[in-house]
Amino acid sequence: MLIITGSDDNYVPGVLVLVASAAFHNPDARFAVLDMGISPENRARIDRLAERLQVDIQRVEVGETAFSGLMVKRRHLTCSTYLRLLIPQLFPAEDRVIYMDCDMVVMDDLSPLNEVELGRNIVAAVPCPSPDPIEVNATGHVIGSYVNAGLLVMNLPVWRAEKVADLCVACLSDPQKPLLSEDQSAINIVARDRMTLLPLRFNVYSDPASYKRPEDFPHHPAVLHYVVNNKPWNWQTNLAQIWQFHADRIADLLPPRRPISIRRRLSLFNRERKQVLGQLTMQRKYCVRRKVVRYMNEVVAREYLEKAAAAAR
Repeated sequence: MLIITGSDDNYVPGVLVLVASAAFHNPDARFAVLDMGISPENRARIDRLAERLQVDIQRVEVGETAFSGLMVKRRHLTCSTYLRLLIPQLFPAEDRVIYMDCDMVVMDDLSPLNEVELGRNIVAAVPCPSPDPIEVNATGHVIGSYVNAGLLVMNLPVWRAEKVADLCVACLSDPQKPLLSEDQSAINIVARDRMTLLPLRFNVYSDPASYKRPEDFPHHPAVLHYVVNNKPWNWQTNLAQIWQFHADRIADLLPPRRPISIRRRLSLFNRERKQVLGQLTMQRKYCVRRKVVRYMNEVVAREYLEKAAAAAR
């Protein structure tokens, strides 16, 4: 099983913890990191992690100008989001890989992903639990078929034979298709009707606003995804304690935590203020969100941390 992620220098803490958590539950996995401008100091951290865990981590350097012609609309992303499109050409000997965003943490065995039937489908992925209806409509999908590209089981022979990456870049370059979710939506367009839908537990959002009820939060998550700008290496966020459990096991390898900007502090304060006011005024959206957060922390996180701590002994 080959797990591939990609990063620039900003997301290295996520890379390290993703690999550590995946190896914790999948000790026989191989790893590759697509390196788009990672500093020498952080490259050394990745190499030391491989030695520490006794796992294979291949680091593949990609020029920082590889996607210079493509725009990134979402503020929390950089051009490194497009790195997954290079996987078919960078790994010519592989038929199947598991691509994972580096803002994920693994909570269970991933071997079912290596066994899922792909046939002539382009990818296997998890339906987005809270997609933007406008984006869904723009890609020709319906709610429930539009997938999140943070975790992809990629059918590489099909990608190469049909030049899927080139088709995605063409979508991204088309001014008639102003996609809000960049290559995620491009993949949804190109792979439409040729996607194997995976169980929700393989890409679970940490954002409570993605779930209408506590019961909608997938039971026994296998992969937790810290979506949007909710990155646990920058500040406290929902279910950050699960990420922190694996971070603590490799704490000496992690780069120093960066200070939070005043702008971000104000944004966090404003978000918390809205939540408190919403609960005080009994607005349904905020009351439900509070229930989801309580379930995430008191049930999901507690159960996982108890099991993980026992396994680590």
